[in-house]
Amino acid sequence: MPKVAILYIALGRYIVFWRDFYESCQDKLMNCEKHYFVWTDNPDFDYANAKNVTVISAQKRGWPYDTLLRFEMFLQQEKQLKKFDFVYFFNANMQFINPTDLAEIAPAEWNDGLVAGCHPGRPWAFENPDVLPYERREQSTAYIPYGSGKYYVCGAFNGGTASEYLKMCKTLAKNIRTDLEKDIIARVDDESHLNWYMLQHNFRFLGRAYGYPEGKMKHLHDPQDRSMIKIISRHKEDPKYGGKRYLRGETDRKAPNNWFVRHVLIPGCRVIAVFIPVHKYRSRVRGYFGS
Repeated sequence: MPKVAILYIALGRYIVFWRDFYESCQDKLMNCEKHYFVWTDNPDFDYANAKNVTVISAQKRGWPYDTLLRFEMFLQQEKQLKKFDFVYFFNANMQFINPTDLAEIAPAEWNDGLVAGCHPGRPWAFENPDVLPYERREQSTAYIPYGSGKYYVCGAFNGGTASEYLKMCKTLAKNIRTDLEKDIIARVDDESHLNWYMLQHNFRFLGRAYGYPEGKMKHLHDPQDRSMIKIISRHKEDPKYGGKRYLRGETDRKAPNNWFVRHVLIPGCRVIAVFIPVHKYRSRVRGYFGS
């Protein structure tokens, strides 16, 4: 039975997603022995004392560093992770909804030992890679020039064999620190660096079924279509989670559970914010309703 290490970051309010992720992964990810490594600043949470859960105390650094420095965090457990056959990282808001065999998400023999998931908002390969949001500044170690690239992978789900994944973590942790020394944060944080690395490798590109947007599930009326979706990406802006800015700790005001505010006032503030030249006022108007 293959041994799989599952990496999970639950800093601050993101711990709200953990219980559903753990239970769904335990139930739905098949034909492997699973062990969870959870980086969190929450001392007490569901299943923290489970035999297959290792809790690593981590300090919340604020956005974007909680996500940007994740590869450094993973390397804290390098000695333990080397003992596994495969290592996978899942974003806090991912959730399994249908049975998934490990073979579905494992790299094939002809891959370079790596797997990455399709971005929920950019599900296809484009004939013109220039439309993809790669990092375009030559000064950044995540630089991908115009005319290059093919797929845009999501930072929310990636993995591979333990040896290849740890090799990737070492490279990207070093690259990110190099950028920070030059006061550069890549366009989409760690995701930009991940896309740069995958472009250099023959990785397994997993389709939208392994990170399907939660909000779009309601449009799948055919039970057969729904059964094909294996993992969903839960909608962080949903008021039941408080909204993305609330989850990140950027505000203590939860996103309102009111149709008029969510669908009229919030979009209106975002439109108005576009025309405000001063960044701090633009951000204040954009986030006035906690979203």
